[in-house]
Amino acid sequence: MFRKYIALPLFLIMITSFAATLERPAKITIKNNVDMRNGPGSYYKLILRLKPEATVNQIDQEQQWLKVKTNNKTGWIPERSAYTSGTQPESSPDQDQVTSNAEDAFDELAKGEGDTSGSATASPAQVAAAVKGFAKTFTSQKTNRQETELVENFNGYINPDAYEEFRNKRLGSWTWEKAQSRVKISTDKAPVLDPQREQIGWGIANVIAQQGLIRDRALQQYLTHIALVIAENSHSYETSVQVYILDSEQFTGYACPNGAIFVSKKVLQTIESEAEFAFFIAHELAHVVLNHGMQETKKRETKIRAEQRFNELNQELDNQEEKYKKTEQELTRLANQIYEYTVKDRLKQYEYSADYWGIAYVYRAGYDPHGGLNLLQKIYNEDGDFKQQIGKAKWKGTSLRKRIIKIENQIEDYDLPDGYGMSYPEVWHQKMQGLGE
Repeated sequence: MFRKYIALPLFLIMITSFAATLERPAKITIKNNVDMRNGPGSYYKLILRLKPEATVNQIDQEQQWLKVKTNNKTGWIPERSAYTSGTQPESSPDQDQVTSNAEDAFDELAKGEGDTSGSATASPAQVAAAVKGFAKTFTSQKTNRQETELVENFNGYINPDAYEEFRNKRLGSWTWEKAQSRVKISTDKAPVLDPQREQIGWGIANVIAQQGLIRDRALQQYLTHIALVIAENSHSYETSVQVYILDSEQFTGYACPNGAIFVSKKVLQTIESEAEFAFFIAHELAHVVLNHGMQETKKRETKIRAEQRFNELNQELDNQEEKYKKTEQELTRLANQIYEYTVKDRLKQYEYSADYWGIAYVYRAGYDPHGGLNLLQKIYNEDGDFKQQIGKAKWKGTSLRKRIIKIENQIEDYDLPDGYGMSYPEVWHQKMQGLGE
């Protein structure tokens, strides 16, 4: 009896102590620039931009997203952007992380929005000012216009509830673990958020938009929902993708470094199911998340020398306008190189890579991978092999026949069960009715 009386309080003390341990927030360190959002997904609103080496407290986790708290803000960040205290982060050779000096220079672009030098965060207003300022200038240099309407969407235009309803209908009980069991990917292979690349991406997107856009918000949301499903199954699941429809009769598509994806009216009229469109988007998105544009720019040895330039800028304390001009010049030089890559024929090795991972993303998301095969075969049947003649598609320059063979072998290796994957051709055709009218 006496033992039982003593044991009960001790047991309660142990339980209470264990519960307190579980409730204690874990301190983690941010290993790269990362956006903290008000929900576990890239489609939620931006709260703060956390800079490298900022420390936050983790208070919850939902799949590959962490709920964290700063001094006065609570939000969600991708798990791959943080590491616990006492561990060393793994860096990717493709990551183009911006130095603290570069961050200070980007703050200069956010004129009038406050100085964040030495701060571990940047506000949405500061990020927006920098993005819009460069996009407006770059567009003006390319087109003699200063359109900024597209950039108004830099903080997203997706309704989280509407997207999650769409995802639940399409994926049901999908989890990151289930996607990994289909095709395992290492998120360390993807580049992390780079404010420099983001600004350039919005500048390029703004220029491409001048070709003319179809303003059909409902259709645009539908296409972006599909793109988000693919993005969440990619190497860079936190990519904030947005789809825009070009009013063009050419079979063409573009992917910009900020996650903006352009698809022409002709593409949408040619495609016959969600699965085909999912591959089109997955192929374009692979170019973005695997950083092909920046890789090619580096190979041409025209990449911005950020640290050297921004160190020079920080020494020019007496001339704020000159500081802005030089930063803008360097960004414009890099943007021109990436723009050239984006709008011209891509190199063979990048096309094969985008095909491979595009099929993998589609498979991970539960779409029928044969949709990608059907799309390329359809283009091949209509235009022939691009190795012999120029066809309508943006994907020219690389042998379509070789790409088709590679994809056939890849799908065969997956050993798919009969009837695997969704396509939704009826829904697709219904959504495309009246396109461009």
